[in-house]
Amino acid sequence: MSEQHSTEPGGSTVDMSAQPKTKPCDSSLERLRIKKAFWLAILGLALAAILVIVLVAAGWKTSSDIVAIVGLFTSVLGTLVGAFFGVQVGAADKARANERADNVQKKASALAAAADANTIEKAKKLYPDLFV
Repeated sequence: MSEQHSTEPGGSTVDMSAQPKTKPCDSSLERLRIKKAFWLAILGLALAAILVIVLVAAGWKTSSDIVAIVGLFTSVLGTLVGAFFGVQVGAADKARANERADNVQKKASALAAAADANTIEKAKKLYPDLFV
């Protein structure tokens, strides 16, 4: 394993291998979760259809009664599936955003290590809010 070092303008050395390592988004795991959730949602809708068939076969003839029972079941199912997919999409986007932020941080560290003292002072004057 090779170590990477860079020299700062003041003569100090920065260990570039100590920079945080980014873990790439595991898209295969993400796809597997989404696929399983999709089939779980399909199973839930199939159960709702079976519930309707069973209720009609059991003698429930009033459509309002059947709609009330099936509506309770499907509303809970829809809420859970929607929440699951929302969390999955949000987590995937957060992982991608973190990966991009890590890459930008690495680039900024590399540029700072390669810059001379005059360039850094000029940057501090132009963007004082970044050097607080």
